Amino acid sequence: MPVSHPASPSAEEKVRFQAEKLDVDRDSSRGTYFQRHRFGLFLGALVLSFLLIMFWDMLVIPLRAGQQGIYWSRFFGGTKNYILLDGTHLKLPWDEITIYETRISVVAGKVPMLSRDGMQIDVEWVARYQPDPMRVPELHRVLGPNYREKIVVPDIISALRQIIGNLTAEDIYTHDEREMLELVEKRVKPQLAHYPILLDSVKITRLDLPVDMAKGIVTKLLHKQEMLSFDYRLKSEESEAARKSIEARGIREFEKVSGISLLRWKALAATTEIAKSTNSKIIIMGTGEKGLPVLLNADK
Repeated sequence: MPVSHPASPSAEEKVRFQAEKLDVDRDSSRGTYFQRHRFGLFLGALVLSFLLIMFWDMLVIPLRAGQQGIYWSRFFGGTKNYILLDGTHLKLPWDEITIYETRISVVAGKVPMLSRDGMQIDVEWVARYQPDPMRVPELHRVLGPNYREKIVVPDIISALRQIIGNLTAEDIYTHDEREMLELVEKRVKPQLAHYPILLDSVKITRLDLPVDMAKGIVTKLLHKQEMLSFDYRLKSEESEAARKSIEARGIREFEKVSGISLLRWKALAATTEIAKSTNSKIIIMGTGEKGLPVLLNADK
């Protein structure tokens, strides 16, 4: 009988077998590599995670609502012209992102000032301001993040000194507050207009004069009011005297024309009105030019 021999593998099967064997060898070597360097890889991942946590604040910068950021690159052009809006931003560890508050901020202060007559006055003030949101990069280049101490506060104090210095203590005590604040804003806003800063308002919350000066001003104002009251009463008396003089001239003219005294005229008028009453009465007419009527009640 003829002997059957197994069929020899084809070339395609040989290639497939070699590829499967290569994959097995690769997986085996890879598993062997990870097993051999498992501790080193774990230690490297741990160090990398530690460094990432340690330098997280240098790599990731969060900007909250109402904040803008300016990116400064150490090696690629310095301050950038674009604005970083609220959100999370990445940067290189050697670069910087400066955060600016674009919402309205408040600054307050208290400074002693001299009036025109040399009196020291303690002025407490408060101002509301904000950077121009569209010009924050310019603000960063020109003034920097401490622009409030460089420009806002000095300009407000300077304007207050100029206004207070042109008024006496009494003028300050009696001056209209709104008008004074308008003067301050008119002086400060044009100065801040040269910079990317928006001034909302300036308020004077308190003016402290020396105690003796304040008492003297109050006494003077009270005396002034008393003088005005006296002048008013004097003018009222003069007006009343003039009225009475005119009235007397009128009575004299009346008596001259009518030939009857005013008293007798009024008595006759009153008698006429009483005679119209339905009550019982007796009227005795006086005799002579100066005689006046007499009324008697007939019921008694």
